[in-house]
Amino acid sequence: ALATLGLAAVLLVAWLAWFGLGRVTVYEVSQRAQLQAGGAAREVSALQAGRIVSSSLVIGRRVRAGEVLVELDAEAERLAAREEEARLAAFPLRQQALNRQIAATRAGLTEDQRSAQAAVQSVQAHIREADETARYASDYERRIRAAADQGAAPVIASLRAAADSRQAQASRDALAADARRMRMEAESRVSQGSATVASLAQSLETLQGDQAASEANLARLRLLIANRTIRAPVDGVVGDAPALRPGAFVTEGQQLASIVPGGELLIVAEFRPTTALGRLRPGQRARLRLDGFPWAQYGTVDAVVLRVAGDVHDNRMRVELRPLGRPSAAMTLQHGLTGSVEVAVEDASPLILLLRAAGQWLQGTTPAPATAPVPATVRTAGGAA
Repeated sequence: ALATLGLAAVLLVAWLAWFGLGRVTVYEVSQRAQLQAGGAAREVSALQAGRIVSSSLVIGRRVRAGEVLVELDAEAERLAAREEEARLAAFPLRQQALNRQIAATRAGLTEDQRSAQAAVQSVQAHIREADETARYASDYERRIRAAADQGAAPVIASLRAAADSRQAQASRDALAADARRMRMEAESRVSQGSATVASLAQSLETLQGDQAASEANLARLRLLIANRTIRAPVDGVVGDAPALRPGAFVTEGQQLASIVPGGELLIVAEFRPTTALGRLRPGQRARLRLDGFPWAQYGTVDAVVLRVAGDVHDNRMRVELRPLGRPSAAMTLQHGLTGSVEVAVEDASPLILLLRAAGQWLQGTTPAPATAPVPATVRTAGGAA
């Protein structure tokens, strides 16, 4: 009896020591996880509706970024583009003709102004000459009239001198009127020429606007043609593609294929932010359990945390991990495999875990699982719950 009691006491003390001082590893379990090759698969969709002319989509085929996968009928757009190109080719010739016409009109205006200015200057010279003649005639008339009043000259001479003075003044007035007429005619021609130049400049601006509109329309047509040529967005392998035959019609936005990019396999897992935020960080060790390979038979895949999202999206926190080592020979890792990830977040004693669980229960803050409940969220490194 004493030996039995002593053995029980020793076992109890050993258990209490482990309960208070032992260390177990705490794992945070993901909601879902998936293997991805170099990132998520890229969907290839039709940007426009149209009839298929050719298709090179075959599941498993390796493609390069920019390679043509599907070509839709774009003959109508090509014809319209050639028509716009022909119109654009004629614009420079029409603009050159208008520029030459504007230059010729401006040169004609300049010559006309010079000619009118020379003519006006000539008339003004004649006016000055007529002024001198009129002043001489007026002075001569005054002298003859004074002499006639004194009887030193005949009256007829006074009358003739008065007539000559009036004729000289009339000639001067006529020349002044001609100068005004010539100046007004020159101003009228300048106004008409300026209006012609303005009209030609407006026609040139309209032509330039038409050219810009035609260039924009050509760019739009080329974009439509380019959108009817569907190319691979990245290097990779065609993961999925429906059976597409030439002549088939596709709608705008219809998914035509998915390209699995090449590169390193990564594990993309999603965790509940309420329990994982602040607890997950790069460098933590983890293990992946694949849905298609029961872990009791095939084991798990060791991994390490690479990146942890700093923001929460749709109540999920994204975490990226890198697989470590090589899995068993019976297990093949490839893009698309799903499973769950367990990340070792801390080592704690069973007593601390019990007190923590009791505190959460008392505060009513125990988080409810978003998916089916897992058997245990606390596991030792050996797998014992």
